[in-house]
Amino acid sequence: MIRLIVLALVATAVLLLLDRLLLRLESRGWINYRKSGLNRGAAMYHTLQLTAIFQPEMEHVIETKYEEREEADESGDPPARDDTGEG
Repeated sequence: MIRLIVLALVATAVLLLLDRLLLRLESRGWINYRKSGLNRGAAMYHTLQLTAIFQPEMEHVIETKYEEREEADESGDPPARDDTGEG
């Protein structure tokens, strides 16, 4: 029983130290951990690229979406927001 308590305390201490380390790395800008969120645009881009790999028939839809965004960027209009909250 004592062994389990000691093991639980050691595991808790290790997790707390790991958390502090990750927070420190985040404060230096090396990683995104808790305080700063992920860049959703980049995550969505990579998700769509994986979709294009595993579902080739969807590739033209993805290309059309990015062509429309490029045209909007070139026109100088403010970015339109879609239903998902991404620009």
